[in-house]
Amino acid sequence: MSRSYGGRSATDRVAERRAQLIAAGMAIVGSEGVAALGMRALCREAGLSQKFFYESFTGIDELLHAVYAAALSELEQEVAPAAAARDLPAIFDAAARLMEADPRLCRILLVEPVADMRLRRHVRETIPVIAVAALGDLVAGSPDDPQVRMRFSALFGAMISLFVEWTEGNLGTDRDAFVRHATNVATQLLAPGVDAASTSPLA
Repeated sequence: MSRSYGGRSATDRVAERRAQLIAAGMAIVGSEGVAALGMRALCREAGLSQKFFYESFTGIDELLHAVYAAALSELEQEVAPAAAARDLPAIFDAAARLMEADPRLCRILLVEPVADMRLRRHVRETIPVIAVAALGDLVAGSPDDPQVRMRFSALFGAMISLFVEWTEGNLGTDRDAFVRHATNVATQLLAPGVDAASTSPLA
């Protein structure tokens, strides 16, 4: 039977330390990038010793996955009402507001996966599922179709550029204009349509 300290069970204390480690990982990756995420830096940021790290994680890779998942969960919660309504402009508006408020999320979700293969694997696993859930009928075909995956890849690349520039303040301050543009880009990339090659005068 686990002992209780200060009204908290051992299970609660483990969960609290795990949350501290994830929060520390988000602070480091979101501010300095994956390259700065070492064991010493993480435990120093969390204010915990390494022995507490290993009660929740087998290694840094597992912690990194948890950091990405936590950042993604924040984004999903923020856009959930708009996604449920299939309101694409509202989805981009909610995402833009969230990343304005916490630019670390932009770096974790969009910037770092470009360079870090571990995060890129997470992106491949999650982005198609999220896109289908959020965009519904706008997505033509199955996420398993290579043609559809090309569209997801193009969309992800476009969103990286747009949201990074937006959060860094390089696209002005008109959020409505940003949302309209992001919506147009996503619709053109993912909506059913005729291949550009078939409409080319050279085809």
